[in-house]
Amino acid sequence: MPRAADPPSAHNRSHDVRRALRLVTFSVVFGLASGAVSVTAGMQDHSLAVFAVGLGVLADVTGSATLIWRFRAELTSPALTGRREKQSAVIVSLALALTAIVLAAESAIALAHGSDPAASAVTLTAASVSLLVLTPLAIAKRRLGRRMNSRALQGDGALSGIGAVVSFLAITALILYRLLGWWWADRVTALIVAAVAGIEAWRTIRIRHDNARAAQAQP
Repeated sequence: MPRAADPPSAHNRSHDVRRALRLVTFSVVFGLASGAVSVTAGMQDHSLAVFAVGLGVLADVTGSATLIWRFRAELTSPALTGRREKQSAVIVSLALALTAIVLAAESAIALAHGSDPAASAVTLTAASVSLLVLTPLAIAKRRLGRRMNSRALQGDGALSGIGAVVSFLAITALILYRLLGWWWADRVTALIVAAVAGIEAWRTIRIRHDNARAAQAQP
């Protein structure tokens, strides 16, 4: 009979935790710089899509900073791991929800007023850099989060992924505005991202509650 796979060793778990720490620390460092530039450029150029990029990146900073606290606790106080994981999942879901609310409100106001975005070199560059950095970062977080059974890290990966998708859509919307004058594409892009962020926030908090109920039901 084939032998069952051995459970993950403590050494492998420690390696994964340290790798997770490196990922989320990089997210914080990159996000603080990139998010500030994108938010400022988006506001100056009245580009909600680029503003959405910055807002999503800054939300990712919030989630990643929380996960630094969570994974450091696992290395120093393993008994706190479960509690910190649940707390981190809540904070990540709140960051996603706040992103959804702000983007939905700003998009609705911009659509009502019919204001035009601008497409400066700064806005395009900010969106392009975010796309190139956040795409592999999101993939790495999601994969590692699944392997570690960390819903919080997977949710943070969703925040990075949202930032990458928003960056791509922002570039597309600004190009459409430049070529075809489709001012509304920028606003509709932000609304779509708001919906995705809201859904992911619900999924993150829903799975957290489902896991908690399952744990309570065990004898």
